[in-house]
Amino acid sequence: MAKQVLVGAGVGSGIARGPAFVLHNTNIETSDTDDITGERAAKNIKDAIDALAKDLEAKATTGASADVLFALAAILRDPVLMESIRTFLEEGSGAERAVRGAFNGFGRQLEKLGGYFAERASDLADLSVQVIDRLKGRSGQQTFPDHAFVLVANELSPILAAGLKGTKAIGVITEKGSATSHSAIITRSANLPTVMGVVGSWEIENGQDLIIDATSGQVFVEPTVEEANHYKEAAYPSTAIMEKIPTAEDLPVAIMANLGSAFEVTTAHKAGASGVGLYRTELLYLGQTEAPSKAAQMFEYTKLLAGFAGQRVVVRVLDIDVDKPLPFLKTVRGGKYSNRGLRVLLANPEVLRTQLEALAQAHEYYPNTDLWVMAPMVVTVAETKKFVKMAHAAGLKKVGIMVEVPEIARQRTIRKVLKYVDFLSIGTNDLTQYALGKSRYASTLPLSEARNFKVLQIIDEVMHAAKEAGKPVGVCGEAASDPISAKVFIAMGVESLSASPSLIPQLASALDEWGWVPNSKK
Repeated sequence: MAKQVLVGAGVGSGIARGPAFVLHNTNIETSDTDDITGERAAKNIKDAIDALAKDLEAKATTGASADVLFALAAILRDPVLMESIRTFLEEGSGAERAVRGAFNGFGRQLEKLGGYFAERASDLADLSVQVIDRLKGRSGQQTFPDHAFVLVANELSPILAAGLKGTKAIGVITEKGSATSHSAIITRSANLPTVMGVVGSWEIENGQDLIIDATSGQVFVEPTVEEANHYKEAAYPSTAIMEKIPTAEDLPVAIMANLGSAFEVTTAHKAGASGVGLYRTELLYLGQTEAPSKAAQMFEYTKLLAGFAGQRVVVRVLDIDVDKPLPFLKTVRGGKYSNRGLRVLLANPEVLRTQLEALAQAHEYYPNTDLWVMAPMVVTVAETKKFVKMAHAAGLKKVGIMVEVPEIARQRTIRKVLKYVDFLSIGTNDLTQYALGKSRYASTLPLSEARNFKVLQIIDEVMHAAKEAGKPVGVCGEAASDPISAKVFIAMGVESLSASPSLIPQLASALDEWGWVPNSKK
């Protein structure tokens, strides 16, 4: 497996592979050393603002990105902004302090409004830096490599995003930001694979080999040769694969999509997905100082469910561990699975209850969508019972768990678990690592290790128990997208496979060519 596999909010679609170009800080620090005040300062600021506005308008061409740039230019031309700057100047502030004060004031007003408007506050902060750059005689232009690169930044401002046009950028990774930001709109419009809100991205170093899967929100740092080959066809799909993606009726199992954002609904449909096998909800929580409200979650979930009317959508509740620290969660220490999965949520019942209620209420708006909800990293029967009880109390009908640790898969344990759940989903990434005693960050764990005898023995025992109980089992780990492993899982009796939309066409094509169709489908 790659040195690291990071996850964030995928923007747009597509695969990109190339060396990292790291911008450790996209904002330029400034100090208030400018002694110019009064009318002279006001004129200089007005000139700098006008120059920036003209620059933005010049970069605006057509489409959604142009709308963003024109909107930013309109903010700069707002007379109220200049009035606020004049007020600061009249109170004795220097030019730089006046600019920062006025823009910060606007930003705070937007933050108070919350939601969409709060996300625009960061745009204002960047605009203020750009204005100050011009006051200091700096162009504010970033120099980029003259070879293909993946931009890695703390945050991507709309101006920086627009500046990527004409460069050799092939992808973008940011620590902050969201799939609804202005920067995301620009990169999506430019068909530039982007993953935002990537916790751990600060550890990426210049020149490191990266693969970005924008549809699943995954970032592979120093991928193995096998992973590189696995994603090569997705990045450059053959005409034959794209011209004829097999339909669900042609395939031995349901092939579903792994998603991290409701924005990728269209991408999943184009890839031929018959539903969602894994929807990662943690992207709603990452980077937040407090848990998202029920209303904010419902807004995202309803968009997702609306996009898959009549189809199945499997949602995984918040999956958190030490790699994705959240300040509003109590941690759970001790044991092999310290501070991971369901046990963290059970230690924070209000956070879990709010999420379950948001999912149930979103489903009321789209009852046609077949909503299944599952818990991650479940270790015991007791944890299973608590989760199922809370999910039913919230109004959810189909509740399951993920099989990711060997302990839950033991025959006596899994048989008891199956008395309470409606389905199981096997997460091959963690299950393989724990079954083989490997580090979660092992750099030598290829996809084929999911076919190791120890791993297949665990999966086979789970399948036998589920078959006896009459409960469906799906596979949503990375190995599900590997055609060889997929065929093994199908032969063992899995009901569905779930993969990144980018990988679905080649997986479906391989299974279609295989030609084996069981006598009946579940």
